[in-house]
Amino acid sequence: MTLPGILRRTLRHLGAACWLTAGMAAHVGATGAYALDWPHAGEALTYRSCGCADACWVAEVRDRRTKALKARLRCDCETLHYQQASAGPRESVVGACEPINGSERKPEALRERLELLLNPKPARPE
Repeated sequence: MTLPGILRRTLRHLGAACWLTAGMAAHVGATGAYALDWPHAGEALTYRSCGCADACWVAEVRDRRTKALKARLRCDCETLHYQQASAGPRESVVGACEPINGSERKPEALRERLELLLNPKPARPE
């Protein structure tokens, strides 16, 4: 085999190895969903990480029986996004992720924020 042939073959194998490595890295970065404590009967809270050293994640509240989405809180590594199913597919920005991601009690901080968003307390009359 000639030198140009060897180089072409080596580059072809190197390119395939790069694609395989990138695909595996993308797969490894995500985790499966797991349940978090949620005190509301008939509902379940799940959490899954999507990367950024667990700073990118999605938390969803679903009906236990029908699996219908009730609310989704998501962090894109910096910004916190919220979607309530009853409001349709519209998603709103509700702040920064740092208060949750920086918490030593991340699951509890996440649950508290979702409860506050799902059940806002009425303003007190003055």
